[in-house]
Amino acid sequence: MKTVAVIPAYNEDETIASVIENTRKYVDSVIVVDDGSRDETYEHAAEADILIRHSVNMNKGHAMITGIEAAIREGADIIVAIDADDQHDPEDIPLFIKTLIEENLDIVFGSRKLDGNMPPVLRFGNLFLTTATYALYGIWISDTQSGFRVFTKEAYKKIKWKSKDYRMETEMIVNAAKNKLKYKELKIKTRYNNPHKGTTVMDGIKIFTSLIIWRITK
Repeated sequence: MKTVAVIPAYNEDETIASVIENTRKYVDSVIVVDDGSRDETYEHAAEADILIRHSVNMNKGHAMITGIEAAIREGADIIVAIDADDQHDPEDIPLFIKTLIEENLDIVFGSRKLDGNMPPVLRFGNLFLTTATYALYGIWISDTQSGFRVFTKEAYKKIKWKSKDYRMETEMIVNAAKNKLKYKELKIKTRYNNPHKGTTVMDGIKIFTSLIIWRITK
């Protein structure tokens, strides 16, 4: 089975090269989507097997769709979604793939420990959104905002999101619940190289509002 990693990147020139190097040890191909970066991310991502560049920043949800659909065109059977900021450890990829295949799952979620390594405001927001997702949709993923996920190309068709921003991670979970996909979560390390990046309080408000809207309209 062909495994392809998709890495969306926006202004990650300090980490993207090492993420590509470490990720490709565990997958057949690496696709990077430079989402309109204003630094040298594109130049530093030159070692990717496929490098796609958005001329303007279109946000993570859109960048992920660009990358995943390119992966499927390249014959991917399994997609590894991993962030460009070195927050995830590529060494975890083999366990995720093994779990996905051996347990015949649709998707495996990486869940960080909500401990002192995570900034307090993010820890509280994550716990709140996790609880809200469970209350509204009956699916418990202890870290709904983690971007480290491995899934099959068939699952992608059912979890595909419309959100273009950080709501995509939560919408993916909502769609997995609604389509009764087989899933599991595995614990991963909590690493924050830059506590000022990632989901903001405003993003959290948007996600919570969308959770309610999706419950009514989906």
